[in-house]
Amino acid sequence: MTVSLAEIECVQKNSICLLDESAVEAMYEKLAADITIECEHKNPVVLCVMNGALMAVGALLPRLNFPLELDYIHATRYQGEISGGELEWKQLPTTELVNRTVIIVDDVLDAGITMAKLKAYCQEQGAARCYTVVLVDKKLKKDKPVQADFVGFQTGDQYLYGLGMDYKGYLRNVKGLYACAENIQELVCQD
Repeated sequence: MTVSLAEIECVQKNSICLLDESAVEAMYEKLAADITIECEHKNPVVLCVMNGALMAVGALLPRLNFPLELDYIHATRYQGEISGGELEWKQLPTTELVNRTVIIVDDVLDAGITMAKLKAYCQEQGAARCYTVVLVDKKLKKDKPVQADFVGFQTGDQYLYGLGMDYKGYLRNVKGLYACAENIQELVCQD
């Protein structure tokens, strides 16, 4: 799928800022403090959920001043689209998870399907304890199969980008958190 720069500019023009840079920094500080209280003496393995959590893990790790290991897992339901489909497993972690505390870090807890499957995978691999961290937890009108242990920010059911979240593969690098126009599916952005 090819996305034009005009479409990206149109999306940005029709979005609202939910968290600016200073609010994002405060969010990371609070998340790190909460994770530290719970996990600093547990020798955890931090699993970065690619690609969305790359920025989150990069911002959180320097704030976690205790021994930990880092690995990643890549499973996605979006494949560059703006709505989720079937879960596609792309890469499993190489670190042994048996009897370990695992901290799964992801960008957003939407329907919770991906996170539930990631947590189940870690438990199947013998993890002693599995914590979940998300930058954003979306409040939906239906129950989720999993709740995050650590949440940076709660929002409604908006399409988000920034902080690692993308719009059709773009805008992950935006420093704040943005919500697209409500009618993102109908928004016509032409060259």
